[in-house]
Amino acid sequence: MKIRVITGALLVAFFVPMFILGGWALDIVLMLCAMIATWEFSRMFNKEKNNKLILSIQLLFTAGLFLAVKFFLLEEIHVDFVFALVFFFTIVGALLLVFFEEFGADEFGNMFISVYYPVFGFVSIAFLRALDDGLLIIGFLFMVTAMTDTFAYVFGIRFGKHRLAEKISPKKSIEGSVYGTLSAIVLTIGYILLTDLQFIGSIEMTILTSIGLIILISIVGQIGDLSASKMKRDSGVKDYSNLFPGHGGIMDRFDSATLAAMILLFFVLLVDVL
Repeated sequence: MKIRVITGALLVAFFVPMFILGGWALDIVLMLCAMIATWEFSRMFNKEKNNKLILSIQLLFTAGLFLAVKFFLLEEIHVDFVFALVFFFTIVGALLLVFFEEFGADEFGNMFISVYYPVFGFVSIAFLRALDDGLLIIGFLFMVTAMTDTFAYVFGIRFGKHRLAEKISPKKSIEGSVYGTLSAIVLTIGYILLTDLQFIGSIEMTILTSIGLIILISIVGQIGDLSASKMKRDSGVKDYSNLFPGHGGIMDRFDSATLAAMILLFFVLLVDVL
C-alpha cells in the first residue's frame, strides 16, 4: 500500500504540471504515453513472440499517427495525409502477414489494436487540452472518471450485492457503478459551478447538458475499465506492465480516461459539424 501511495503521488506530481503547462510539452508526454501503451499491448498480446522489428514498426506508426491526427484536428494538415498513413500501416501489416511466418491473423489484428487504441485515446486528451478552457475541460474529464472510479469502489465494497461483470471483474458491482455515477454527477456539477466552465468546444454546459455528459462519460469510462480488464484477463496478465509499482502500466492508469476522452471528443466534433 505504501508503494502504491508513493507512486500515485509521483504520478500526480508529474502529470498535473504537464496538463497545466499544455502545448508541445504535454503533446510530447502524451505521445510517449501512447507509445508506451503500444508497447504494453504488444507485450501483452505477444508474450511468447518478442519480435523487435514488429514492435519497432508499431512504435513508429504510433508516434506518426499521433502527430498526424493531432495536426489534422487542429486543421494544420489535410485529412488525406492521415488516411495515407493509415493505408500505409495497413499495407505494412499485410506484408508482415505474408512474409513473416510467425505473424498470423491474430497478430495482424492485435497490431492494429496496439496502435489505434492508444493513439486515439491519448490524442483525444491532447486535443481537448488544446481547446479554449482546455485545462478546465481536462479537469472535467478526470473529475468524472476519477470520482466514478473512487466512489464505485467505496460504495461497492459497502453496498455491492449484484455483480456488474463477474467474469471480467468479479469485485465490481451494479450498486457501486450506480453510486459512482451519482457521486460523479454531484461532485462534477460542483466543479463546473466553481470553475464557471460554460463551454466544451461548442457544447454549452447547461445543467441538463452537463448531467447528460457526466452520465455518458461515467458509463463510457467504466466500459473502458472493463474492456481493458477483459483484454488482460483473456491474455492471462494482471497488469499491462510493471512500469508504475503498485499501479501497473500506462493503460492501467488511463484505461477509463482514454475511452472517456474519445467519447467526449466525438460529441465535441459532432456538435461542431451540426
